[in-house]
Parts: sequence; structure tokens; C-alpha cells
Amino acid sequence: MNLQHPLARTAVTTRTWPFLIDLSVAACGLAIFFAVVSTGRYWLSKPAPIVEISHSIGALPVYAFYSIVRIGIAYLLSLIFAIAYGYIAAYNPRIEPWMVAVLDILQSIPVLSFLPPVVLFMVALVPGHQLGIEMAVILLIFTGQVWNLAFSFYSSLKSIPREMIEASRIYRYSGWQRFWQLEMPYATIGLVWNSIVSVAGGWFALIACEISPFANYTYQLPGIGSYLQVATNSGDYKALMFGIGSVILIVVATDQLVWRPLIAWSDKFKFEQVESADRVSSPILALLRRSNLLSSLPSRCWSSIEEPIYRRLSRTPECRVVHPVDEERSNRPSFALYALAVAAIGIVGWGALQAVIMLKTVNWPDLKLLLEGAAATFLRVNAALLISAVWTVPVGVAIGLNPRLSRIVQPTAQVLASIPALSFSSAWSRSAADSASAPSR
Repeated sequence: MNLQHPLARTAVTTRTWPFLIDLSVAACGLAIFFAVVSTGRYWLSKPAPIVEISHSIGALPVYAFYSIVRIGIAYLLSLIFAIAYGYIAAYNPRIEPWMVAVLDILQSIPVLSFLPPVVLFMVALVPGHQLGIEMAVILLIFTGQVWNLAFSFYSSLKSIPREMIEASRIYRYSGWQRFWQLEMPYATIGLVWNSIVSVAGGWFALIACEISPFANYTYQLPGIGSYLQVATNSGDYKALMFGIGSVILIVVATDQLVWRPLIAWSDKFKFEQVESADRVSSPILALLRRSNLLSSLPSRCWSSIEEPIYRRLSRTPECRVVHPVDEERSNRPSFALYALAVAAIGIVGWGALQAVIMLKTVNWPDLKLLLEGAAATFLRVNAALLISAVWTVPVGVAIGLNPRLSRIVQPTAQVLASIPALSFSSAWSRSAADSASAPSR
């Protein structure tokens, strides 16, 4: 017979849950530490451009780990670059149109176009180590993720309400204070949602980044993208299906363990006059908030150094309030900006001259073929854009007006956007070839 009082059982449960959560957090920290050590050991080893890819399903966890590391590092680099680039473009009116145009051009260039210069540069920069090849692949994934984030942060800065900017001036915020207390909170929601799209784009181009031949140089790295490509080329459809299933499993786990908690956390930065009726919730975030380890350790480590750093960056030793900056003087272009503009004009002029010299060697039939190919590509891209807009606009409106439908469609869209295209195209082309070569009865 159990004579324990109900309040005693509640107290035991209250004490047990945070302990189990802290234990899980500590285990995750040890796992991350082991992953960092293992990755560093592999990257600092001798270079191995071509690695034999096993068809065994048991090798998938290792390959998935390498791909997750590459995509994760590429995402962090993309986030840093996007914040820096978007900030410079938003607050420099003289160069803003040029920076936006360059960003639009770069996002239109396929990932494979960056392949030769990036790989050759990184291999020459870090010779004798696997790190050079790995950084080349990470930078290629970076080129597939960064542009969307940069546009998101730039547009968020340009859409900050004027009254909030004026309030930051009235309270005499420094640039550092304005960045952390106004600009980053206002851009957080957009960055989180666009991060989901960017990481999905990284998975989408994974095969082209992890295995690719060009000129006299070929690399094939261990990863789930290489696994999918090798399985497709060899006709091993069982391995291909397991590989695609692994990608789907990773995307779903990432959505539940990373993106959903981030979406729920970023909801507090929503700028609205009335509290939203439909608030995003995350069981993982609720559990992490009950962790004593996560709630106490970061505050204890940061509290002793936060105030000195904040005072130094606020440009006054007395208090956090600073004198307003002379905007007219700060908006005047500096000598470094003029020098950068002159260098950019010189580089563009030299490139245009070299292009003219190169075009002189091209005969008319080749030039005609090039123009026809460019026109065909232009028509295909615009036709695909039109077809996509016809069905995505009404679907997007329906999802935005129906929160229940949004909870169902969002994970599905992440999964479909993350499956590498080359795995399907190669499988379809091989199936078509097999059907064409099969003898007719």
C-alpha cells in the first residue's frame, strides 16, 4: 500500500525532471565535443581527394555526420557574411544599389560555376591537409545558402519603423547598442525563417558539392551526397532509397530539435500592437528552459565580463548612455571608400577589356550557338518561375491564413526542398535508359 502524500510525489517529480534535462544537455555537450575532436583529426590528416564510398547502409550515419558538419559550418559562415553585408548595404546609400545588384547577380549563378576557382584556391591555401578540400566544399555550400540570408537581413533593416529608429536616437544608443537592442531583434524572425530555406538549399545542392570532376582534378568526399550519387550511378536503388530516407529523417529531426525551438523563441521579437492569438510552441524549448544548467551557467560566465565590454563599446566609461553621432559627418564618404570604388572600377574595366579581347577570337557560328543557348536557358528559367508562381502564391496565401495547415505543410515543404535534385534526375534518367534498352516483347 502506497502511503506517500501526492505533494511529495509532485516534489520528487519536480526535482527529477530538471536533473534528467541537465543530464541530457551534458550528454549532448560531450557528443558535440567528441564530434569537434573527430572532425578536427580528420581535417588535419593528409589530403585524400577521392574516398571510396561504401554502399553499405551501416556507413550512412558516418556519411550523414560529415554532411551535417559541412552544412552547419557553411550556415554559420553564411549568417556572419549576411549580417555584415546586409548592414553595410543598408547604411551606405552611395554603394547600396551596387551591393544589392551584385547580390542579385551572385545568387543567380549556379553553385557549380563557383567550383573551379574555389577548389583550386582552397587546396593551394591549405596544402598537405584535408582541411583545404573540406573548406572548398563548405564554401560551395556557402554559395548556395548565403544570398537568401543577406537579402533577408538587408530588407529587415530597411523596414524598421521610423519611430523605433528615432527612439534609439533619443536614448542616444551607440551603434553597438542599436545593433543588439533594435536591429538584430527586429531581423531575428526573418533570419530564422530564411535560415530554414537556406539550409534546405544546402541539402538540395549537396551532391554537386561533395563529388565533382573538373579539368584534371576530381574530388569525392565521404558524405551522404556522395553516397546518393554513387548509389544512383551504380543502379543500387535500395541504397538510394535509404539515402533519401536518411536525408528526410535528418531534415525532420532538425526541424523538431533546432528550427521549431528557434521559431518559438524568436516569437518574442514579433513587432505587433496586440498579442498574437496563435503562438508557436515547442516542447524541446520548454524542456530546455527548465534546465538549471542552461539557465545558470551562461549567466555566471557572462555576467562578470558583460558590463566592461558593454561600457567600452558604448564609448563612455561612466554609463551606457552615449552622445549622438553627427549623421551628416558620418555619411560623408571616407578616403577608404573612394579607394575601394577606384579599385572596383579598375577591376571591372580590366575584366571588360579581357572579355572584348576574348570575344575577338570567337567566330560567328560559335557566338550564334552561345546566344541561342542563352535564349533557351532564359526561356526555361522564366517558364519555371511562372509555373512556380501560379501554384505557390495561392498555396502560400492559404497556408498564411490557416495556422493548422501551416503546421502540416511547413515540415513537408522542408523535406521536399531538401532532397537533392541530382539524385532524382539521375535515377529517372537511368530508369529511362533501362526502359529504352530493354528488348521489346
